[in-house]
Amino acid sequence: MQTKENSFIKKIISSIKDFEKYPEMAVEPFRNICKYIVTLIAIFTLIVTAVSVYDVSKDINSGIEYFKNEIPNLSFSNNKLTVETVEPIKLTNIPNAFDILIIDTNEITNEQINSYESELEKHSTGAILLSDKMILNLGNGTITYTYEKLVQSYKIGDMTKETILNYLSGSNMIMIYVGIYIMSYIYLFIAYLISTLMDALILGTIGYVTALIMRIRIKYIPMLKIAIHALTLPVILNLLYIVVQALFGFEIKYFEIMYIAVAYIYIVASILMIKSDIIKRGQELAKIIEEQEKVKQELERQKEEQRQKEEGERRKKQEEKEKKKQEKKEREESKKEGLQGEPQGDNA
Repeated sequence: MQTKENSFIKKIISSIKDFEKYPEMAVEPFRNICKYIVTLIAIFTLIVTAVSVYDVSKDINSGIEYFKNEIPNLSFSNNKLTVETVEPIKLTNIPNAFDILIIDTNEITNEQINSYESELEKHSTGAILLSDKMILNLGNGTITYTYEKLVQSYKIGDMTKETILNYLSGSNMIMIYVGIYIMSYIYLFIAYLISTLMDALILGTIGYVTALIMRIRIKYIPMLKIAIHALTLPVILNLLYIVVQALFGFEIKYFEIMYIAVAYIYIVASILMIKSDIIKRGQELAKIIEEQEKVKQELERQKEEQRQKEEGERRKKQEEKEKKKQEKKEREESKKEGLQGEPQGDNA
């Protein structure tokens, strides 16, 4: 397990600072690339979700304090909401909630309800709490929920302001935050993974076209692998930006452009490394060819020398053979002349 973790960390470091490793990444098995980006986004989402839940917790705590200090005592029983106030309550610009909240649990006419709804529609978001139902405006029109249906659907029991505040404290809040974290993590992981893969597809296409312009033939799949590794630093910078933004409210204009620009710089650098590697291999190949040519010439020279040597020896043997033949002929002629000079018959 430790080896796998070290390998993953090494891949992150190599993706950020080792441009010369990008040609190797381009031929890495695609399943390894998928595993790398999924792991990276999983870790990224763990931290982002924690920051998101921290932001939500601040909003929830602010809402609880607002409910505790601004909302009168209330009770919910037998599908009826009762607020201890004679006059209707109208609250506007509630922090991290609605633009307007109207609470009126008294007996009212339909005209008064219509008046409240008209006022609700004038705001982007808002809610009306009546004795038997609630009317919500979440930015896309009003929706009415009766308490009776809510009780049936969510098994809501009788409650008071005190029981609500008691519920929203201690271990119950921990369970609420855990539930929020799990749901947020699943949603954000899917969203960030899809978004990152879309960015990789776009960058892979841009890188493919860039390579063609630079007269380097690289297939799309290797370029896509390069694009995924090129997104490593932008993903980490995005994580740091989200954390800083959540803690300090710091914003960077056109961050998305910078995000893509950094990845594209990595892609161009990797293309240049591949081009340099191709040139280097071409030079090495030229040297190999040159050495082979020298070896070939040397072999031909040695072969020619051997041929000349053999030819010389053959001539020498031929000359010796001719010489012996000549000597033999001369001896035979000399012998013949000697025989002709001897006396014959009576003169012998």
